[in-house]
Amino acid sequence: KIRPYVRKFHSSEYLSALATGEICLVVGWSGDIMQARSRAAEARNGITVGYAIPKEGAQMFFDNLAIPADARNVEDAYELINFLYRPDIAARNSNFLSYANGNLASQKLLDPKILNDKNIYPDEATLAKLFVITARDPATQRIINRLWTKVKTGR
Repeated sequence: KIRPYVRKFHSSEYLSALATGEICLVVGWSGDIMQARSRAAEARNGITVGYAIPKEGAQMFFDNLAIPADARNVEDAYELINFLYRPDIAARNSNFLSYANGNLASQKLLDPKILNDKNIYPDEATLAKLFVITARDPATQRIINRLWTKVKTGR
């Protein structure tokens, strides 16, 4: 029933569209929403972007770094990973992207606005309501795919 009121389902266009006021509501990743907020503020376009984690909870995700088994430059890959995990670099990335990082040593280098933002670094009560998606058996995944297609198409 809600489909006529949904402009689009898209996983990457919402950042700019939210910042410009083209759309007014998204379900998205915290860092993307924070970046949209910054873009709107920089543009001084009268758009104010807010963000909230639902009181019921939400999905949590983690970015990962991996080296393919057949990589040609394994040592270089380790160098990059070691560089990104340096506290100063992890803090700079978090400060720029508004995404939390798992490097505790970087916290003393974080902008207090980032570190103290409970939407970026949730408190324990909020963390208890967050969940991660796990792999599902093929039959369950087919049902999820069909339901999601029905939501997106209205059929």
